[in-house]
Amino acid sequence: MREHSEVQDWVCACRKGNARAQRKLFKHFYSMAMQICMRYAGSSDEAADMLNEGFLKVFSNLDKYESTGSFEAWLKRVVSNAALDYRRRYVQQVELVELDGLQEVQIADYSMNDAVSNISSQELIGLIQTLPPVTRTVFNMFVFEGYSHREIAEEMSITENTSAWHVNSARSKLKELICKMYDV
Repeated sequence: MREHSEVQDWVCACRKGNARAQRKLFKHFYSMAMQICMRYAGSSDEAADMLNEGFLKVFSNLDKYESTGSFEAWLKRVVSNAALDYRRRYVQQVELVELDGLQEVQIADYSMNDAVSNISSQELIGLIQTLPPVTRTVFNMFVFEGYSHREIAEEMSITENTSAWHVNSARSKLKELICKMYDV
């Protein structure tokens, strides 16, 4: 409860333009926000750019945060949206291909429980970063941010089937990479 109260105090101080409170808020949520950005980014430099844009949006829109909800959840959503905005602005949309006529990729059932339980979050983020940019973005939106295929389709200007294909393709590629890492 103390942490929640402390965060709320920082938010109130930030709304008044207190730079010290902004630094505290940034430092407190840096790791969580950077992990979100690393999932969407192709490199740590790109993730840092996304993070900076995300926190700029957080501080610019604090008046829109309603103190009745979780600040952390609100911040996650703002940072995720900033990462998506960054992707839309700076990543060429060349690889967006409509795949309505194709069936979903069938994923083999590997017994990878040991491999998956041994993989660190940093290793997983590294593997996710190897995915093609659009596939990585759709996968993150679906798996980590909880968007539905319909929401992704609207946000990315693709069809729901294309969204599902990207998620299945990402899962298949990640399983393949994990199998190679752990000789499964």
